[in-house]
Amino acid sequence: MAKQESRNIHPIEKRVKYIVISMLILFLIITIRIAYLAAHGESKIKVKEIKDRALRGNIISQEGYTISRSIKTYSVSIHTKYLDPAKKEFFLRLFSIYSNIPLEKLQSKFYTKDGKKKEGWILLADDVDAKTAIFLKELKYKLNRFKVFRSLGANKNFYYGLTITEKGENREYPLKEALSPILGYTRPFYEDGYKHIVGYNGIEKFYEKYLNHKQDGYISGKRDAVGYVIQNADTIYKRKHDGYSLVLNISLELQKNIDLILDTYKQKLGAKEIIAAVMRSKDSKVLALTSSNRYDPLHIKKDEIANLQPKATTYAYEPGSVMKPIIYSLALEKGTITPDRVFNTFNGKMWIGKYKITDDEPASALKAENIIVKSSNIGISQIAWTLTNREFRNGLLRFGFEKKSGIDIGKEVTGRFYSLRKLRARINKASNSYGYGMVATFAQLLKAYNVFNNDGVSVTPRVVNYIMDDQGRKFYLKKDYTKLAPISKETANIVKETLKKVVERGTGIKAQTEGLEIGGKTGTAMIAGKGGYEKRYHASFFGFANDPEGNKYTIGVLVIEPDFAYHFASSSAVVVFKKIVDAMIEKGFLKPNLNKLQQEQLEIARQELEQKAKAKRQAKVKELKERLRKQREAIIREQRESIKRRKAKRRKIKRESRKPTRIRVQPVQPANTPDLF
Repeated sequence: MAKQESRNIHPIEKRVKYIVISMLILFLIITIRIAYLAAHGESKIKVKEIKDRALRGNIISQEGYTISRSIKTYSVSIHTKYLDPAKKEFFLRLFSIYSNIPLEKLQSKFYTKDGKKKEGWILLADDVDAKTAIFLKELKYKLNRFKVFRSLGANKNFYYGLTITEKGENREYPLKEALSPILGYTRPFYEDGYKHIVGYNGIEKFYEKYLNHKQDGYISGKRDAVGYVIQNADTIYKRKHDGYSLVLNISLELQKNIDLILDTYKQKLGAKEIIAAVMRSKDSKVLALTSSNRYDPLHIKKDEIANLQPKATTYAYEPGSVMKPIIYSLALEKGTITPDRVFNTFNGKMWIGKYKITDDEPASALKAENIIVKSSNIGISQIAWTLTNREFRNGLLRFGFEKKSGIDIGKEVTGRFYSLRKLRARINKASNSYGYGMVATFAQLLKAYNVFNNDGVSVTPRVVNYIMDDQGRKFYLKKDYTKLAPISKETANIVKETLKKVVERGTGIKAQTEGLEIGGKTGTAMIAGKGGYEKRYHASFFGFANDPEGNKYTIGVLVIEPDFAYHFASSSAVVVFKKIVDAMIEKGFLKPNLNKLQQEQLEIARQELEQKAKAKRQAKVKELKERLRKQREAIIREQRESIKRRKAKRRKIKRESRKPTRIRVQPVQPANTPDLF
């Protein structure tokens, strides 16, 4: 009997023993796991590093206006698993208001093209700017408070709500087309999924290494349950450093005024394009450099592609008679002529073998000075022949031709003129002397003409004044002195006086401005096509404008292919030059020496122009109002007529409905009754 009881108890004891051993093993596993998490898991789970991305530097005008800047962009997404279906419509309506995205568009993002419901991550918005991202972060906290997103599964403290992720940077141009002829544009490139910006063409490209000289920052420390870094003594901060900003010599106010002048005269002259620049003579700081053919860097159209390269440095053309003062100065410097030396100009026609050279204003003989004033091709050819071929070629090289001007706006071509071998032909030296058979750029000519207004010296033109870090510290770059000193101060001043006479009594007479020292030279050159020279022209005027207070500026204007009626530079480029000088007076860059009566007359003339412009604007407004009034009246009449027609139709229907219904009864004859009729 005792043995039977022992056999019955044994299985129970065995089971208890098994349970105890299992619990001990489980306790051991838990203990090891806790120890592992204590040793390794805390740093992985609770420590977080948040990157603070640096941005490309800004481009700023002389007055402090931002021309180009970078902003951070964000993407916004949600996970469908955690969105409470009962609050989905509430969420979409709020998100639509905060993001300014239409509700219908947001709703469509939850379905595929086939109409199937999407599951998982859904991208609600891409390329969201920083301002909108701030609004959406505020919305995120409100949504969490309203429990729009829910936690699922074992971890009740975790869920994916509204996820706002920094995606990259975008380049902005707040003033759109302003400065686009020299500013260039940018393109994106991606690194580890983050979008960066790199410069293409213009200033954006030229100063790429400074604009993109940046260093990201970060915040590193333990995070709380929600995922935010806890701010305490253990938190590590590293400040970001944005790229250097460029502060320009360009005056936005003057540039915009010149833009308006070029736009107006491009239409008046029927030109393809007009390029203009204003440069301070003493240090070659460029205050304005623009074109009538501008573009919005963020919305470049197909027909604007040709405008993307800076035309001032990449468009090489035959300059025409603006080359004459340069050849004149070389001969003066070498002592082969004096301003009073007389040359036979053969009554406007001179033959060199089979080639004929002509003058627009025929004369039997001209002094060397008057050859420039009257723009004689025959005279300047003979002045050129007083120089040896090497003196002629080396002189042009000293003036910067066949070399880059060095201006800091990007890509640049060098142009060309005849080699020593080709200069052996007298006709080639003659044609180079009046700007044919050679090509040069606008920037080269601007730099060369600055020699005459700056005592025989001209340094590299500069658009950027200095660079500035994100702490506001200024750094002046080492100047690239591709210095021109082709002639002496004495020779430069002789040529300067001659250029003043061009404006006083020569081809530049329309540039005269009371109270200012104005000088310059016109250039009219035919454009060569495949079959030779065509009836298309370049018209230019390069010169200077100085006032008694010491303000000295070198100014250049190039008109590309004006209508034939305006193909002479005296009736196109000179007129634009004068308008630019007037704008500089108005903006205070030039201060004419005028007596009280002249100042009053100038003020009266200015007020009259303002009144005319105001009257013109008022007339346009009145015309627009009248047109709108007529359109409104026509719409009202049409509506009234429509109402009348509808009322008449309703009345007719009503009348028809009131009329008694008449039933026409046809007489029926008996079948066997003969037809009496």
